[in-house]
Amino acid sequence: MSEPSLTAAGPVYRPDQSLSQNLQAIIAAPPPPGGLTLNTLFVWTGGRGLFLFIVLLCLPFVLPASIPGLSTPLGTVVVVLALRLAFGRPPRLPSWVGEKPLPPRFRQALAGSARVLGAIERLLVRPRHTAWMKWRAARCVNGLMMAFMGFYLALPLAIPFTNFLPAYGVLFLALSMMEDDGVLIWVGHAVSVGSVVYLVLVADKAVELTLKYYEPVLHWLRGWL
Repeated sequence: MSEPSLTAAGPVYRPDQSLSQNLQAIIAAPPPPGGLTLNTLFVWTGGRGLFLFIVLLCLPFVLPASIPGLSTPLGTVVVVLALRLAFGRPPRLPSWVGEKPLPPRFRQALAGSARVLGAIERLLVRPRHTAWMKWRAARCVNGLMMAFMGFYLALPLAIPFTNFLPAYGVLFLALSMMEDDGVLIWVGHAVSVGSVVYLVLVADKAVELTLKYYEPVLHWLRGWL
């Protein structure tokens, strides 16, 4: 992994402003010479862009019916980022992803995301700036829970709601950590625990349906081996 450039010219991060307001400043600023990258975005948002990116990763699963095949790669990225967050590592992606220049239309998508994020911030998130949310132990526990939900999301389970529930767990955890919201974080933990309880209750059926769903693949593998 290559480190993002901490000296990259860009808008000044304002910790007193919401993430959506900081994103609006990024959208209005000229792109860096090499083009805007995700790792540069993380730097320009004081690391809070990490939470926006995690929220975006969850959006394909906010409805009970999601696109098959997306949960494993997107959930894996959530795990990587959440573990770095939990252990106090800089928020960045591997160079082959994080340092790749984003297409120009990404700014348009970012503008739309900033508006949606602004609505979410108004409706769900309250910047309570709870002191204990900044404790190292708290950020570690919250990050590990988010990583566990990302792992759950990445599991190739052909069971209803096994993408939907962990995605909402990650979503609430990311939003609450973004604004140090010590109330919403408990909603995130409750949804996460509920997701695990649901999986345990349907575990037998989950294995049966998953094996049936992947039976053609298993049959092919047996023939190939």
